[in-house]
Amino acid sequence: MQEPFSRSGTLIDCNTSLSTDFNYEPKNSKKDRTTLLNLLEILKPNTKSRLSWFIITFFVTWYNAVMTPIRIFIMGPNKVPEKIIFIGTAIDIIFVLDAIFCFYMPYIDNDTRLIVTSRTQIRKRYLNSTAFYLNIVSCVPVLEIPFTLIFGAYYNVTTVMTFEIIRMTRLLHFQVVFDEFKNFSSRKGPINVSVFRMVVILFCTQLFMCIFGSIYFGLSSSSVADICPGSNLYEENLKDMELWITSDNVIVDVMDPTVCESKQDGKPDCNDCPHVLFFLRSVYFLMQTLFTIGYGDAVVPTKLDTEVAVTCLFMLFGVFGYGLIIANMTSVLSNIDVVNMRFRHEMDSLHLWLKFRSAPASISHKIDMCFHYLERTQYGVLDQNLFEGLPNQLTREITKSNMVLLERVPFINPQYRSKTFLSNISLALIRRIYPPSSIVIHEGEKQRELLIVKRGKVDLYVKSCSEVVATLVENDYFGDCPLLFGTSNEVKGISPGFSEILALPFNKFKKFMDCSSHTDVDSWSSVSNTVSMEDPGAKKTAEVSRMQMDKIFSYVFNLKTHAR
Repeated sequence: MQEPFSRSGTLIDCNTSLSTDFNYEPKNSKKDRTTLLNLLEILKPNTKSRLSWFIITFFVTWYNAVMTPIRIFIMGPNKVPEKIIFIGTAIDIIFVLDAIFCFYMPYIDNDTRLIVTSRTQIRKRYLNSTAFYLNIVSCVPVLEIPFTLIFGAYYNVTTVMTFEIIRMTRLLHFQVVFDEFKNFSSRKGPINVSVFRMVVILFCTQLFMCIFGSIYFGLSSSSVADICPGSNLYEENLKDMELWITSDNVIVDVMDPTVCESKQDGKPDCNDCPHVLFFLRSVYFLMQTLFTIGYGDAVVPTKLDTEVAVTCLFMLFGVFGYGLIIANMTSVLSNIDVVNMRFRHEMDSLHLWLKFRSAPASISHKIDMCFHYLERTQYGVLDQNLFEGLPNQLTREITKSNMVLLERVPFINPQYRSKTFLSNISLALIRRIYPPSSIVIHEGEKQRELLIVKRGKVDLYVKSCSEVVATLVENDYFGDCPLLFGTSNEVKGISPGFSEILALPFNKFKKFMDCSSHTDVDSWSSVSNTVSMEDPGAKKTAEVSRMQMDKIFSYVFNLKTHAR
């Protein structure tokens, strides 16, 4: 059965206005619009589905960064196994999908901190960003297969190398992925920036060794036409050359037929080209160089200038790497758990106070959960403490995102109200934290306050139905009709998890409306404390509210009909 949906793709609330932010350009069929809504919902920031996609792109980018140098410098452009080519083609397709998904990927606006789901705005932002051109370049290698089929014999080594080099530009995707991981982790609690930076440094270090290990192997064997000749050609082509690979005993045991054939136990086939062994030994040699461990019985030949120069360059990188890791480790040790330790001390004091007051265990548990939630989301800084003492103009700038939320309410919409009115109302909003299973909206009561969901969600129920009939999601609102007309709530709202609600209480709203110097509403009655229906904003509020309530009760009626 079809359920009523909100602008973000979830169930709507009875007093939520129709969306004007979400534009469908062209007008597709109902099925296409539903598919698009689902895609936008899946790719919303800080959702597990979006995180899963970025995890996939992280691993394919890492595989591409490691395997491409191996294909170029160890395997050789024309000797890549078919299995590796197939995997590479699949990865090329994933990068094409990622480029397409970016056209439908909602983002958080830097100024308002709200999630933007408008296709027009998403597309405009993406097309004007560097990420778009990076993704275009990243998608070029997908043309390699049709290029091969079309040009055939003219498809030479240079062309292959060009596609492989283009694949290396995908390394720049790591910055976007790490930013996404950092934003997602920050929702669970404060992030120790030093620890996160150390993780990134260690990851980049291992990636550096994998990439430049392959590059070093290719440069050290650049004078050899074929690094993997038949075993009978080993002595003729390689044995007499002063190369690092010919002085590495492990490689010699495989490549030299006189040694390989006498050590068959546990060794690979003497006629195979041990690409994995080449890669591992190259990374091992690079680690010996970077970390100044020493080479043991292996030394760098002095007659090959390229090899010596590259080795010296790696040693220089190692010095800078040491300094970077040591400096960041000092920052990690000096800042680790400082914030959490202070929070634990404050919570211990709170628990002693609650125990002294003989507070019930259930109440103590809810208070404990609220403070832990505040610590995770606001780092323990309360709004009233932050705004206290700040100039009014600066406070208005900070609460600018609240003004954007208020514009969705018909009565406060800029079409009917001035910017001054909107700004003053935004300053009157207070933030509330509701723990799981808390009642946010009381059915049948004149609650008389406007509620805007800042974070989390609120499930709506009616007396005649035990199921959830609607859900308020982030940026949705409720209570404008009771606030303006003094009517009773027709639904009950329960927070299934933690919810942050911006509330406009009636006492602050009344005080503001009674002050004629701050309002541009002439239809407010100080006697009945209501707004007249002659006001166009109030009239629009009533119309939208009635329409949404009709949808709610129609949905409930259909539920009961199908249940019979």
